[in-house]
Amino acid sequence: MEKFKKRFQGFRKWLSKFLIKYNEYLPLLVAIPIWWASGYVTRWIDPQAGVDDAGLFQALIFGLVLYFAAQACAWFSMRMAFPTIGEFIDKYIAGVFITKISDRQRMWIAVVLFALHFIGAVIIFSLVI
Repeated sequence: MEKFKKRFQGFRKWLSKFLIKYNEYLPLLVAIPIWWASGYVTRWIDPQAGVDDAGLFQALIFGLVLYFAAQACAWFSMRMAFPTIGEFIDKYIAGVFITKISDRQRMWIAVVLFALHFIGAVIIFSLVI
């Protein structure tokens, strides 16, 4: 059991370092278990349904996975095209976003970014359903 705990702790450290460095893969790591578990949830709700049923629940799960995949692909392609974009964003947010603008401006920027994410998700869901 101790050997398993040491291996698991080593895997956790490796995974945390990987996700800190390559955080654009995080949505895919969230989407894959959701897609995997959705078949079991669909079967739990409707025992006659297939694993990848074409019903509403599976379409919503597919839309969610598609949104996460699109977000991961966007971050991955941006990192491939502009390798230092992550450092620039971190420095910009630490410098300008936190110190040089007012709380009201920060709130509006956060609301606009959330709205853009929400609109993107709605567009993907509407295309799937």
